Amino acid sequence: MGFNRVAGTPFFLDDDVTVDALSHDGRGIARHKGKTLFVDGALPGETVRVQVVEGKRRFMNAWATQVLASSPERCVPPCRYFKRCGGCSLQYWSHDGQLSGKAHIVLDQLRRFAGVSPLEVAEPLVSLPYGYRYRCRFALRWHKGALQFGFRQRASNAICEIDDCLVLAEPLREVPRLLKSLLTTLKAREAVSHAECFLADNGRGVLLRHLRPLPENDRQLLHDFALTHKLFLYLQADPEGIELLSPVEGELYYGLGDLKLFFRPQDFTQVNWPINQMMVEQAIDWLAPRPTDKVLDLFCGLGNFSLPLARRCHHVTGVEGAESSVEQARKNATANGLDNVSFHCTNLAGDFAGQPWAQACYDIALLDPPRAGADFMVAQLAGLLPRRLLYISCNPATLARDTRALAAHGYKLLRLSVMDMFPQTAHVESMALYTR
Repeated sequence: MGFNRVAGTPFFLDDDVTVDALSHDGRGIARHKGKTLFVDGALPGETVRVQVVEGKRRFMNAWATQVLASSPERCVPPCRYFKRCGGCSLQYWSHDGQLSGKAHIVLDQLRRFAGVSPLEVAEPLVSLPYGYRYRCRFALRWHKGALQFGFRQRASNAICEIDDCLVLAEPLREVPRLLKSLLTTLKAREAVSHAECFLADNGRGVLLRHLRPLPENDRQLLHDFALTHKLFLYLQADPEGIELLSPVEGELYYGLGDLKLFFRPQDFTQVNWPINQMMVEQAIDWLAPRPTDKVLDLFCGLGNFSLPLARRCHHVTGVEGAESSVEQARKNATANGLDNVSFHCTNLAGDFAGQPWAQACYDIALLDPPRAGADFMVAQLAGLLPRRLLYISCNPATLARDTRALAAHGYKLLRLSVMDMFPQTAHVESMALYTR
């Protein structure tokens, strides 16, 4: 039986396969007739029947259609949308199994692609398995006047319609049902293209993006909806133009100890705030900043690490690529009475070696890069980076690549832990401490 490379027609393998490893994105790895199989929905040690959905010269992508011999870590997904929704792809894996599996993924990537292992593997930072998500974006589509509202289906642009979501924090659980009911009452309902919900320490929020101005009757409906459900309700007509429509007063914020970090609905914030709190505390514990230390915080965002560190050291320099985030970080420093922190807007993917902040000396550096990692930054700053360095990673593959680059400049990987930022998903977050 062959694979139609033009049409990409799925087919079932004649033979059952045994999964013997995990890929960096949480898929099972098996072998079949000299080819590597990446199998969604399969765990190490399991024998499965698979359907191949894509064939390449050296590997094939497949789905597990039947589990013939299951792992003791397999469990029954509690979500009624699991088979169709593309959001939480690992619900068939026990929470403990996910934690140990993700740690294995990170360590395997480091060994294979950086040739190093940490001197210490610390305990993971553990989240609630469900009810952890503090913000969420919904997909919606209008078809012949009817609303499709939910999340993208697996490997598809089609929408899996939902009424609730088990990973949402409890105050947000009812928001999908409320929004579906609201949007269908609007006169210009098909102008609404996206919806988000989020939780702040001072209330719930909803952001609606719309393609054209909404009539006054619709605006009144939205205002009344926000009043009834005590929501911060924002309208966004373009990337920069956000309007607070609801009667709720005040600025959104989340707490970090006795600090308040204010944010706007379009700002990046961590979706799992309990883990974020633990992550910041662990970063400070591992780095052990002294009152005389100067700290460099790269990819600093709104000051999530910068401000807590500023409470414990001489000065923090935060660098971020988005000017709007830098402005917000400065406001957060002022709001919290911190004058020993400065923020700079610099494209960290470009040439920044001539920037004044890049000429200074630091005692500690903290990196929290996007999924693409920070190899471009390490190459430019290698000679100036301090002895102690902490790396927050959301991608095991780029962490391994950047660890190899750091090792070439004399850094040793002292300690590593995974962080349970996104239970039930294949996302792997980790923290790594280096010294030179």
